[in-house]
Amino acid sequence: MLTFADLYADLRANNIRLYQYDVGSLRSATIEMKGDYAVFTDVSAFPSLREAKRAIAHEIGHCATGCTHKVSSPLDLVAKHEYKANRWAVTHYIPFQEIDKAVHEGYTQPFELAEYFDVPEHMIVWAIHYYIDICGMQFTKETDLMDGTR
Repeated sequence: MLTFADLYADLRANNIRLYQYDVGSLRSATIEMKGDYAVFTDVSAFPSLREAKRAIAHEIGHCATGCTHKVSSPLDLVAKHEYKANRWAVTHYIPFQEIDKAVHEGYTQPFELAEYFDVPEHMIVWAIHYYIDICGMQFTKETDLMDGTR
């Protein structure tokens, strides 16, 4: 289960500052200046605490991978950086072995895994796609988990 305590521990461990700040329609953003990082987010702007946690995990991913960019950056660079931040967040907070363990415990649908990990369902779907389709991993127990998630 992803908790705010996990996120705060990673923020502290990586010397990333977190500011509660209204950043408009983005809802969260990361700024890098001379190797120092700050995450700005307005938790109240998210439809759920799960979405807020996903966003903070994603922003920590930008910091951990060093993938920040200028607002005027080309869209392909932005997409690459967003992908790397998502990948870091998923591999760090929802490792494949933990999903496999949950499947063995009977959590076989994306919504069930989302509840188990306390993250939004779309984060679980992205994680499953990444691990199965991109990394070529397989669950150790037969499951129809991928039905309807692609």
